[in-house]
Amino acid sequence: MKKKEQIRDYIIKIAGEIFSKYGYKKTTMNDIAEAVEKGKSSIYYYFKSKEVIFQAVVLQEAKIFRRTIINAINAKNTPYDKLKAYVLTRMKIVNKLTNFHEATEDKKLRYLKFIDRLNKLYAVEEVRLFKNILIEGRDEGFFETYDVDLAAIAIVTAMRGMESDFLTKPNDSNLEKKIDGIINIILYGIIKR
Repeated sequence: MKKKEQIRDYIIKIAGEIFSKYGYKKTTMNDIAEAVEKGKSSIYYYFKSKEVIFQAVVLQEAKIFRRTIINAINAKNTPYDKLKAYVLTRMKIVNKLTNFHEATEDKKLRYLKFIDRLNKLYAVEEVRLFKNILIEGRDEGFFETYDVDLAAIAIVTAMRGMESDFLTKPNDSNLEKKIDGIINIILYGIIKR
């Protein structure tokens, strides 16, 4: 790796920590420059603005998020276990990737052009992953759904709705049990059969 790339990666790493601590709005280029022990003009040599640094940080976390989710899904055999692994992994990792979470959830940051694009791609990707799990489950006789697209959208929407509750209790020892219960409600409903 070239020295310029190493310095760039180091700036992204440290800036990610600063953004996590103070948030995008409160972080300044001076904060980043001081943390990496470089002059502000040196930071501008590598990144033209705070927004560009934040974008690099968020995209790096988005890659980690996607890779972690896909690895969790691929480690499971049954569609039910894949669905559970997705939800459980998502709830656990989103709390650790604070900049990615801020970018996808903070409506005040929507004025940043890359965030709007990221949110659209992220939403499409989540629905696509769930849809693939549901199709596999339907084909193998685990699930019965007439509209896979609608079911995937419903699950993603439900999951995003419950996300804030899980984020306020990241070390909840009953997290897996709660997620099992929620998945059962999503899959089997509440109607007595």
